Amino acid sequence: MRLLLASLLLISYASFAEHHNESPRAEIPPIVDNLPTLYHEFVEVIGIMTTDEIIAIIGQPVKKIDIKMQSSNNIIASTWYYHNINTDESGKYFPTTELDIVDGFVESVTFMNNINESNLIDGTQFDVKKGSDNIF
Repeated sequence: MRLLLASLLLISYASFAEHHNESPRAEIPPIVDNLPTLYHEFVEVIGIMTTDEIIAIIGQPVKKIDIKMQSSNNIIASTWYYHNINTDESGKYFPTTELDIVDGFVESVTFMNNINESNLIDGTQFDVKKGSDNIF
């Protein structure tokens, strides 16, 4: 009887293990595979993307400033700068686009007509809307 019980237990375990083998998951395609250059369209799309998705599409920023917690040295926010990626309605490129990132997502975008990021300069800033109703 014990042998029968042990055999059934082994068979059920093998069956359970085979049933629960993890199969490779298909990669979920990104929601966006390119970013619009027109500034107001760019603002509508950039808020739904993670920083990894942004880098995959437009590459690493030209300049990156990380804001860290003094106590833990953890990055709590970042400012990324890109050059010549966005246009106004006439098709003229803004020399600099600034992305302010908190918790892995863009919180605001500033389009600047001056390339020098180290100085305080005038620009047009847009808060990014969160949620799935941005583009659909």
